[in-house]
Amino acid sequence: MTKKTIITHLLSATILLTFGLIFFSIISMEYPTELTSEMSLYYLEKLPKTGAINAVSAILLDFRAYDTLGEILVLFATISGVMLIARRET
Repeated sequence: MTKKTIITHLLSATILLTFGLIFFSIISMEYPTELTSEMSLYYLEKLPKTGAINAVSAILLDFRAYDTLGEILVLFATISGVMLIARRET
């Protein structure tokens, strides 16, 4: 192996290890799951005003509708871009 190949492999391994550690640290974080936070109480109090049957639908479609729409548009743009690149003839 040449010196350039060894440096490339070490750099790749370092990058992968760094991303792996970041990913593992994010996953291992503990988030509070109590329903006593102010936002949870707000959602539960306002739920009857939405007319939704369950809380998840009310939050996603009523309280967070613009955020959900933005996420859907980002996914659509990403899928469209991948399809255009994959279908492009060289």
